[in-house]
Amino acid sequence: MLAAGIAMALFTPRETLHFATPGFIELYDIQPGQQSLASILRHCAETGVGPVFEADDIEPWLVKNREELRHGGSLHFEVAMRDGRWVLGTKTQLSDGWIVLVITDFTAVKRREFRLESDRDAALIAAETDHLTGIYNRGATMVRFGRLVERATKTGEVFSAVLIDLDMFKAINDQHGHDGGDQVLVHFAACATQALRERDILGRVGGEEFLIIMPGATRKQAHTVIERLQAHVRDQRLILGGATLRYTFSAGIAEWKRSKTLDGLYHEADQALYAAKHAGRNQVKLAG
Repeated sequence: MLAAGIAMALFTPRETLHFATPGFIELYDIQPGQQSLASILRHCAETGVGPVFEADDIEPWLVKNREELRHGGSLHFEVAMRDGRWVLGTKTQLSDGWIVLVITDFTAVKRREFRLESDRDAALIAAETDHLTGIYNRGATMVRFGRLVERATKTGEVFSAVLIDLDMFKAINDQHGHDGGDQVLVHFAACATQALRERDILGRVGGEEFLIIMPGATRKQAHTVIERLQAHVRDQRLILGGATLRYTFSAGIAEWKRSKTLDGLYHEADQALYAAKHAGRNQVKLAG
């Protein structure tokens, strides 16, 4: 361990090690005999001790390091060590060419930083996620919908919006209870996630209503994908309380054009969904 969290080494103008504290020797696994800064780092790279090197070849890094200090001054850096520690380093070249290297252990600070980042990311994910299905909630879906409309307005990029409603969902709740209904929602979200493209956006925007945003897809291309999803869901057998359940969904698809707004496109998809429901459910209708 570094005494008081600090280690130090002194190098001659030729970068030969002149003095090192025990903590520095331990940290970089310095071997007996005359050593230079370059030989110390090469030993670390070859034996897998000391700092983590992102590149297999450290020679370019050594050259760059020398260039940065050639005219004197200080170089500050932070390094992940292979034993899990993090250190802050300050390398200073004095006016007479001698080099002072000071290493400070700041593992606790770095771990606290990681925890804060992790907590922040977890909070962000929780704020955007539908707690039941694990997909985007309404707010997160509409934000991404809005961003795509803004981008498409500038670039003319085509995309389609698909509104989906599970058929006879009230009857499912009445027959199998709300727990059974929840299992159907989770099941559909999983099926849709598997069937859609990686860049498609899937969100739950109502009780049994889902919105899919499909960048780069015309309404006919979106129709092909949704019909494939529809057939997949129709073939599923979901076991609820010992009973076998099959369910279907209806969908409405609208394609964005330059003159359309987010609200206008959403309304067109909603009208197409209404037409699918009115035509007998278990159908996909295109707006217009």
